Amino acid sequence: MVEALGKPPGRVAVASRSGVLVDECFGRAAGYRIYEAAPDGYRLAEIRPGPAPCRGQAHDLPSLAAAVESVSDCEMVLAGRIGPEAVRLLAGRGVTGLAVRIGIDDALERLSRRREPPYGCRADGPAIEKKDH
Repeated sequence: MVEALGKPPGRVAVASRSGVLVDECFGRAAGYRIYEAAPDGYRLAEIRPGPAPCRGQAHDLPSLAAAVESVSDCEMVLAGRIGPEAVRLLAGRGVTGLAVRIGIDDALERLSRRREPPYGCRADGPAIEKKDH
């Protein structure tokens, strides 16, 4: 489990098919929603195209490196799934990669308040889905 981080990240890239949920695999994302920290949370700064390096269950390292480069100006990447190689490459660029399966607004709100990392985040594989109790 990822520990709570000190200060909120300034820029966060989110892999999302729906634009509402963090619901896309990092390697399959055709683009990213880029959010910037604002005094009251986060605001959508841009929707950025990405290279989507995965084809089926495989990817090549140059394509994955291009995807990492496309978000290297961000401090964090949230994706529905993110593999260990992507996490390693992101970390090499100073970017934290997390797998989460919750709403974008909920994830960003949790990051901005720093009370805890987004629920169920993992930095090494599939997300743990939120369960209502």
